[in-house]
Amino acid sequence: MNRRRWVPAAVASALALSLVPAASAAPAEPEESPSTRVAEDRGTVAPPVAQRAAARQAGPATAARSAAPQSTALAAAAAGQLPGKPRNDVIVDVPVNPADASIPLNLIPYHEFAPRLRALQASPRISVEIVGQSTLGRDLHMVVVTNPMTDAEWAEWQRLSDLRTADPVAAAAALEAGEYDDWKSPLFINNNIHGNEWEGTDAAFRLLDELAFAEDDTTDDLLDRNVIAVVVSMNPDGRVAATRANANSFDMNRDFITQSQPEVQVMRDQLIRYDPLTMLDLHGYVGRTLIEPTTGPHGENYEYDLYIRNALRNGLAMEAKVVAENTADLLPYYPDYDSVVIPYRDDTDGWDDWPPIFTPMYAMFHGAIGHTIEFPLNPRSTQLSVQERHNRTRINTNIAHDTMQANLAWATENKATLLADQIELFRRGAAGESSRPIDDPLALELGVDPERGIDNTGTLDKDYPRAYVLPAGDAQRSETATARVVEFLLDNDVEVDRTTAPVTIDGTRYAAGSYVVDMHQAKRGMANVILDVGTDVTTFYPTMYDISAWSLASLWGADVVTVEDGDLPGNRLAEVSEVGPTGSAPTGRRPAYVLDVDSVAGVQAVNRLQAEGVAVSRTPSGEFVVLADYAVVRAVAGDLGVDFTAVRPGQLPAAEPVDARQVGFSGPADELFALRRMGFQVTVVSTAAVNDGTVSFDDLDAMYVSSTALNPLSFTPEAAAAFEAWLAEGHAVVGRGSSGVTFNSRAALLPVTATAGRGDANGIAAVVNDPASPVTGDAIEESFVSSPRWFSTVGAGVRVDQRLAGGDFFLAGHWIGQEAAAGQPVVVSGTARGAQVTLFGTEPLYRGHPEGMFTQVAEALWQD
Repeated sequence: MNRRRWVPAAVASALALSLVPAASAAPAEPEESPSTRVAEDRGTVAPPVAQRAAARQAGPATAARSAAPQSTALAAAAAGQLPGKPRNDVIVDVPVNPADASIPLNLIPYHEFAPRLRALQASPRISVEIVGQSTLGRDLHMVVVTNPMTDAEWAEWQRLSDLRTADPVAAAAALEAGEYDDWKSPLFINNNIHGNEWEGTDAAFRLLDELAFAEDDTTDDLLDRNVIAVVVSMNPDGRVAATRANANSFDMNRDFITQSQPEVQVMRDQLIRYDPLTMLDLHGYVGRTLIEPTTGPHGENYEYDLYIRNALRNGLAMEAKVVAENTADLLPYYPDYDSVVIPYRDDTDGWDDWPPIFTPMYAMFHGAIGHTIEFPLNPRSTQLSVQERHNRTRINTNIAHDTMQANLAWATENKATLLADQIELFRRGAAGESSRPIDDPLALELGVDPERGIDNTGTLDKDYPRAYVLPAGDAQRSETATARVVEFLLDNDVEVDRTTAPVTIDGTRYAAGSYVVDMHQAKRGMANVILDVGTDVTTFYPTMYDISAWSLASLWGADVVTVEDGDLPGNRLAEVSEVGPTGSAPTGRRPAYVLDVDSVAGVQAVNRLQAEGVAVSRTPSGEFVVLADYAVVRAVAGDLGVDFTAVRPGQLPAAEPVDARQVGFSGPADELFALRRMGFQVTVVSTAAVNDGTVSFDDLDAMYVSSTALNPLSFTPEAAAAFEAWLAEGHAVVGRGSSGVTFNSRAALLPVTATAGRGDANGIAAVVNDPASPVTGDAIEESFVSSPRWFSTVGAGVRVDQRLAGGDFFLAGHWIGQEAAAGQPVVVSGTARGAQVTLFGTEPLYRGHPEGMFTQVAEALWQD
């Protein structure tokens, strides 16, 4: 039975563990709490120009994930094929860009990276790799620094590295036998994921220069005992442009459970490549400096008892270094400066590690002790003097450098504990054991302060399910969505099997070809965070840092069955290393083909066929009739994995033509990205654009509105007349959220009124769909909501396409006051002056994540 309850660790056993003792008692209370997190920028941007790499350099599907014989590993090392063995790439210059936003801050512009990296390559300790490209095509550089190793040493290093997850029990025995004594710890540092938080990059260059060329015994020992991987800048596009987001306008530190952005996919692959013991992610700007671990609620799929005892001590070591080295510089800004902010110790709530969307939190599922570091002083304002801006970036760079140094020193000193706990994390997963409460005395002491109302020691007592099954055949809603989820699991180092024959698991019969995720595996936390629906944490903490739910099983359109108990038929399971083709099309000449759209791939297929000039129409039941040659549908089926069925001669079904590829858009960047990913041709519209004729309604087939940048009340008479004529032609209008409701009201379209839930509410809700609705008739039974709206008044002629389920409809997330929304309509549609209008109170395209809801938007846009 999978049980979840919030367990205060203060009532758990306070078993004393043999760790390095804390250097001192808890520092004094900081003067102020960390600043409120910056609201994400969801502004409209240019279209994306890069997608995920064709294949990973190395990962779970490769031979490196098994404990290969040493002779094989040695041959691979000699050929340079071991995933962890670094390489030295050729680093070429890029044109000088005097507009680089780093320059006015006295920081390193991107065009100076190449000569600095080449200078580092002069050291035999340094390897510089180009691990991918940014959205705009800039190289992403990762520097690996360690004392030189022979091919045989790299082969042995790789064998022991892989053993941690391939066989944690054997790894624990090897650790006990001393085989890991000379193994080098992988340590990871990431910089500049937010482009306008610069200084981590500059600190990294300073640190790398020291490590590359220093001749002291301390440095030599450090590099004898560690392999240090440093991503110089994860967001060079944002660094150059002074933007938090990347060039697709995505906050990439919210993308790690979606992995829509190329830079995030690169980072994911490097974290999996090394499974580091520690991971730092450098940010700014929060007063006094901030060093995680966090407040609660703590992510339910971590082995938090193992994490916190290491993270807290590492955090204290970094704090000691920052205070010792930077107090004189910081006293003018903070007159009583004597500590940094460690949220676990110092804050009540609002800086949690609950969602796996952040880089360090994601790294924790791969065994890392992850820390976000926030240096203190914001240098962005041009109202500051040049001298003051430079002084702030100097101080921030020093602090970033000091946290890096302290982390490396602490991790080196405490290698044995870090490695033992990481192997224990993987062993628990492989054994299928329950998670455990915090039992470290120091963590229990520093995580509680009754006078300030602090108790961050609570964790979820969690029993994991035995397995998850993605059924094949008639039991599966969407084969293409299933393939997408399985691909994501494999990309994230989760082991997946496939049934070779029909099997019965825990009393349920599954067809051959069903996918099985055995939860007795090293990275079961990663598997569960992807596939579990999650938990309603509303009553646990009053506020959350960001989103509180994300389940791919609930939101990506594939049916996933949770198997609580039972044995798995090992003799009928075969390990999956890649997802096979899913598309099909009947052979031979046919008068037409039928496509059932049940996934993002289906939407892409319809839009691609239209782009190629193929006639596409839709039946009243929602199927798409395609008049095309076999070669055309076969290519689409092969490329996108969709299934076509044949129409027999003389049985062509009645269908209406579909033509809604040209979409006018007014909304945030994540929704623009999602629409373009689905294959729609999108034109950004605004009041100014339609008023001055930059955008003509005649060029648009449909409209998607989720911002107030398009206001019908401010149209010129000519634009207003053109808009009315366009509506009368029967085109589709889709509105989402509060701005969509506002647009509907201003344009006097559907007679509805909406009620707003709390702005900080978000999560996964069970919904009931109208089976007759062309928008939601085949929709999934869960929806994602954020700042939710529901339609409290629905006038005559308006259809309720989807409503929240009654009772306990809220499945996972954080929503104070959710009870008021039970059973309420959240998607409605109707005809207004000829136009087909659909309004969403849900978030079907949020951050490009809920892919199983994308089809609802497509169906609404195809209503013209």
